[in-house]
Amino acid sequence: MRQPQQQPIIRNYPARDRRSAEIAYRSDAERAAGSAWFPVAHRWTEGWSGATLSVVFEYRGATASPLTADAPPVATAAVASRPPATAAQRHARSTMTAIDLHCAGEPLRLLRSGFPEVPVAAILERRRWVKEHADLYRRVAMFEPRGHRDMYGAILMPPYRPDADVAVLFMHNEGFSSMCGHGIIALTTGLIEERLYPAAVPETIIRFETPAGLVTARARVQAASWGGPEVETVRFTNVPAYLAGRDIPLRPAALELPDGPGDAGVVKADLGFGGAYYGIVRAADLGLRVVPGEIDRLTHAGAIITELLRAGPRPVHPTDPELGFIYGTIIVDEVPASSPDGMAREADLRNVTIFADAEVDRSPCGSGTSALLAQRLARGLLAPGKDLVNASITGQTFTARVEGDTLLGAQEAVETSVEGRAFVTGHPTFTVDDRDPLGNGFLLR
Repeated sequence: MRQPQQQPIIRNYPARDRRSAEIAYRSDAERAAGSAWFPVAHRWTEGWSGATLSVVFEYRGATASPLTADAPPVATAAVASRPPATAAQRHARSTMTAIDLHCAGEPLRLLRSGFPEVPVAAILERRRWVKEHADLYRRVAMFEPRGHRDMYGAILMPPYRPDADVAVLFMHNEGFSSMCGHGIIALTTGLIEERLYPAAVPETIIRFETPAGLVTARARVQAASWGGPEVETVRFTNVPAYLAGRDIPLRPAALELPDGPGDAGVVKADLGFGGAYYGIVRAADLGLRVVPGEIDRLTHAGAIITELLRAGPRPVHPTDPELGFIYGTIIVDEVPASSPDGMAREADLRNVTIFADAEVDRSPCGSGTSALLAQRLARGLLAPGKDLVNASITGQTFTARVEGDTLLGAQEAVETSVEGRAFVTGHPTFTVDDRDPLGNGFLLR
């Protein structure tokens, strides 16, 4: 008599980590093999609460005790002798979920699940581990077809240092950064408004452990009309900032520089630290204005200047050698009152930051704003405690100030704070199918 057809069964194995889920998966091995049910596909889903292994089982023949959907056992190494799966059955899918936000136009993709569990360790050790073992997940989330060259992201982890509430690693088109101001503003907003962090009115404080050090965010919170918490603005106190170099002469042969009183073909850059090291150049010295219509020329110029700075001596971070690298270049328009696009004319400065692999920051750049504060204070262009309104190429602004003097190791530095706004834009779920030749990400431009 012909056996009735058995439908495939999906069994989920939730656990605190992958190892525990795999142990649960193997526990019923003999029953699965003996009943002729065999795994044909699997999917991992990972988040802050743990990992879940989802397994698809297919019935491959009649046995004395067919399995039911209520209690489908699973196979282990004992099923190595199972009938070979077809090509269509050998593939697997995994998913990643995220919260998308933007701060002054700059994206922040917070990965909530699908990223592997990162070992508990000091933050710089975690960043090294992620670079070595989880870079594929960065590519999947940041690159096309799910992202783009200018996408920016973050993952959150339990803190390692006792004075932090949460640890964060930031990611972009080139790798993993040390600090991100727009990301702190966006993360604080998302955690509070999505009710992922306990909110207090009128102020909620979140202390972030970053590779550059401890960053404290203070959110102004009110009760929204729909009953939940709503963030008005976020001001973060950054790691110490300082001016690391002045008037560094650069010869960008690939750029046409305007005629000026200085040496022909030479542009001078300062070097500022605000969680990362940035070259700082005047837009006027490049013959440019910081407006959207100039974005291609600005990107080209910023990438060239960054490359020239990286070719020179590496900056020496006062406390950690791993932070001694040039992250990008800030091109500063010092006369936004005459901006040809009519935007941000009330600002004190308008800038665009080109960082990583020619990535364009749409925001005024939070860590870059701290570097600018240190630079302008050292040059006598800004008084301590005076607000600096720094606009971005989108015309949106951060309000920042020097809060006082401090030390970074033995280096004299300043404490800075930066304020801005961010907004949630979506809750994407991404599928990674191993049949997809472009599924691991690619970049054009």
